[in-house]
Amino acid sequence: MRSYDDIEGFINYTSEDEWRRYIESYVIPLWKYSWILKEYWEELRNEFDTLPFDEVKEEEKPLLLGGIVQRDEIYTRNSLAKFYTKFFGMRLKDIQSWILQSQTGEMLTEISVEVAETEFIKFVKEVFNLLDYGLLHQRLVTDFKEPQLDYEEFKSNPNKVKEAIKNFYQSLLNITLNYNYRTFFLCSINQITYHYMKAAYPKIDDILDFLMDEFGLTELKWNNPIKPESKTFRDYTIYCFPEYNPNNKGKSFGGAICALNERMWSVFSYSSELKNTLSILFGNVPNLKEEFRERIKSRLPERYYSWIYFKGISASERGYADAEAGSKTIMEMLDENSPFLFTNLIKIDYVTDTALNFASVG
Repeated sequence: MRSYDDIEGFINYTSEDEWRRYIESYVIPLWKYSWILKEYWEELRNEFDTLPFDEVKEEEKPLLLGGIVQRDEIYTRNSLAKFYTKFFGMRLKDIQSWILQSQTGEMLTEISVEVAETEFIKFVKEVFNLLDYGLLHQRLVTDFKEPQLDYEEFKSNPNKVKEAIKNFYQSLLNITLNYNYRTFFLCSINQITYHYMKAAYPKIDDILDFLMDEFGLTELKWNNPIKPESKTFRDYTIYCFPEYNPNNKGKSFGGAICALNERMWSVFSYSSELKNTLSILFGNVPNLKEEFRERIKSRLPERYYSWIYFKGISASERGYADAEAGSKTIMEMLDENSPFLFTNLIKIDYVTDTALNFASVG
């Protein structure tokens, strides 16, 4: 395979300063944007959830009523009320009753406000939680603080809220491995053999200790059948982050980044409430995984092995009983799966004493 050291514009992966800039320029900004949106939703819930509508301040009623009309489609195209409903789950519990009562001019039943957790807010919280623990598991950058939220300004200025969402969304795209070589590097060394990693990154030995000490890279716990004193054993040591070590899970900065990319690929790869919500502001939301697969498919083998069963170094996809008579070695089968692991399209999902199971990512 081609060495990434030869690719023009690729990162200097052996530089600690490179990784410091990555954290400062990509990770912390996204952490801050997710914190702001999470906190804003929590403030809205604390103030408005279960509040009777007649107690809502007059200047804040557009958050609940802006763009509501009496017809089959309740919301107008650029309705502020629809925006708050879709992104923040804030709405009148019974909109139809309010519409009917507004026509009679008489309040016939009490209507209250609800603030529910939307798929968008669930995702924002996921992003924040991943980056929050990831940042706590590294020591390169420690002088970061939670941002300030001007809650009253956000409520009074919808454009401020939309700007915060746009910053969050753009920061997500900026950090995904599709568009960020640093994220790609971290994902590519997750669950990959030293042999393949060394071929892709010839200078990996210069930074391996740093990646283990600072970002949590470790060795996959599996029953490697190769003699430990051999060079081949070293070559087929599989490195991973603790989140991706099925029999010895833990937490790390590198694993948080890989998990974030996996989650983004998952939620953006199919039609969902979250994608529909984001499309209100951003139109067509890309299928990140499919977009990446299309870019690299010409460099991939036709297929990967879902299972590798092994007895000694003899291996088979069909089962343990066939492993002894298998025509391939475990080294060959790992090599054939490595392009898919390296590009983050599959992961080692399950490990036994005699088998490795591989599953699609995202």
